[in-house]
Formats: sequence, structure tokens, C-alpha cells
Amino acid sequence: MIDAAPSIEAAKGISGSDLLSYLKAEGWTATPSKVEGIMILSKEIPGADQRAEFIVPAEAGFNDEVRRVADALRTVSQIEGCPEARIAEKVVQFADRKSAALEDPHRDRRRRGRSFGNEVAEEQAAADFTPPKP
Repeated sequence: MIDAAPSIEAAKGISGSDLLSYLKAEGWTATPSKVEGIMILSKEIPGADQRAEFIVPAEAGFNDEVRRVADALRTVSQIEGCPEARIAEKVVQFADRKSAALEDPHRDRRRRGRSFGNEVAEEQAAADFTPPKP
């Protein structure tokens, strides 16, 4: 018998849509189900005979959303070999980054540019800039 308590606890506070976004970013394929608002996620697993597959609510309002998220966390946990709570933490971090990027769409671009040493190029461009004459 499966002890669902850890996955149920880890699923609390995670929306199906946040989990869906995270899993798609991790290479899972999302296909609409026949039930509106539900997505079927699947992924080829090396060494497995069949694709891993489960459903996730893509919209709020389903009574069993926490249980579906918990099921997905258990499945991903088994595949990745880490606890459900760790997968949940990754989902929350991904959702936080996504939310922050939506608030300031240039934030990540500025960070990435700086991490590659573009400060020197920016300083050189500023030094080479000649303002137009009035």
C-alpha cells in the first residue's frame, strides 16, 4: 500500500497549472484530455517499457486538484529518485521565477547578460557613444 501522506503534504499550495508549467519545462509532453481543464502528461523513461503518464488539472476548481498534484509528485519523485517534497520545492521555485519574470520581463535578460561578462562591452559601448549634435 502506498503512503500518500508525504505527497499530499508536499502538494499543498501547489496549483496544477504551476506543476504543469514546471513539468513542460522539464521535458514532459502535455496533451489535452477529453475532460476540459485536464492535461495528460507523459514522458519516455529510459529503460521503461512504457511512457510515464498521469493527469494534472490545468485550471483551478477541481475538487481533487491536491490529490492529482500529489499523484504527479509521487510519479516524478520515483522517476527522479528524490523525495516528493524536493520536487514540490523545485515547482515552487520555478513558479516564483516565472512570476518574477512576468513582473519584470527584462530582469532575467539583464541577469544573463551580466553573468557572461557583458559589463565590459556595455562600458565600451557607452565610452564609444557620441551624442548627436543639436
